[in-house]
Amino acid sequence: MPSPVENNYISSISDLIQFLNNYTQSNAFFSKEAVAVAVKNHLGLLRSRSVYHNDYLAIRFSEASGSSFSNTILGLSTLRNYDERPFFVCVIRSRSIELLLANSTFLKKISHSSQQLRVDNIRGSFLGHDIVREYEGIPNTPQNFERLFLIHKEFSWEENLARLVEATNNIVPSGSRYSPTLQEQNNIIASAEIAHTLSSSSEYLSLGETLDQLVEENRSTILEIGNIENINVRGNRIEQTITNAANFHGVEDLSYTLSVGSRVLIDIKTKVLALASSPKGYNIDKVLRSLGTGDTVFCFFFIGLDIDAQNLSTRLISILDRSILNATRIQFHWAGRNSRGVTQLTGDFSSIFSSRYSEVIDVEQAQSFLQSLIDL
Repeated sequence: MPSPVENNYISSISDLIQFLNNYTQSNAFFSKEAVAVAVKNHLGLLRSRSVYHNDYLAIRFSEASGSSFSNTILGLSTLRNYDERPFFVCVIRSRSIELLLANSTFLKKISHSSQQLRVDNIRGSFLGHDIVREYEGIPNTPQNFERLFLIHKEFSWEENLARLVEATNNIVPSGSRYSPTLQEQNNIIASAEIAHTLSSSSEYLSLGETLDQLVEENRSTILEIGNIENINVRGNRIEQTITNAANFHGVEDLSYTLSVGSRVLIDIKTKVLALASSPKGYNIDKVLRSLGTGDTVFCFFFIGLDIDAQNLSTRLISILDRSILNATRIQFHWAGRNSRGVTQLTGDFSSIFSSRYSEVIDVEQAQSFLQSLIDL
């Protein structure tokens, strides 16, 4: 079952949407003050300057006279205080009410008084038109708020801040777009065949068993960490437990070289099995750069958490596995001028945790996918 906090996020979103639907049906005209008071009383919100909030959501009410909406909404430094919970902007017009999810993931840039914005100097405010109306094909509308918030929770404040600094100031990005040579492109495409071959390799399969044993040896610690609500903190702590060291902050958490010479790079991922989360995948340029070195494959090692049952499920699996590829989506929102962006896993891929599941690499599908990443 979802954690109490997760349940409260979800139920609070639903409660807000339903209340505003009922409110609009019961009233012909709307004012910012009346709507704010009604929502505040219904949800038991506190007011801190311009933000109304409780432990499970926060709202900024704003007024607009026409269809456009360019009002100043909130300072970026203030948003940071509420970014762990759903943050909404409620746009009130005389005959309509519009609700937008405005967490940092859904901001394009910082528009107002932001000339000095840096990752170590958070300044400036975002305006109404800085909020995306569609995120990677998903409209920023009430029926998608739960899904969008689950996507947002996978990205840290620091990741969003770095993206906003680049987008706002047009600075030279810290990363670099990978431009593979012809040989490196061949190596990348060849990794599909290598992954297919390794899928039935006893040494590769025993590597999964070794990682399973590491998890089993740290079962009680991992289950305790699993109670941490912050996804990024939880994931980092579990990675540190498995690697027995600080995070590498590279594209992989673990690296093994098999006797045949193939290098297996492994990114540790945690997933609460009861939640419909959308885990982050990988930085595309970094993975391509690694595969371009030749005779290299990239894998996820998933640790599935069932806190209520005190169970852990694990799976070492290639990023080119059929189920993983079918769940992989490219997030262009994160693609700066020097980046191909990142991937995110969406949909139901829980079947990989079944004891009967075997990794399947469709070489043609995998090669087509890798070529599409090169061509981005």
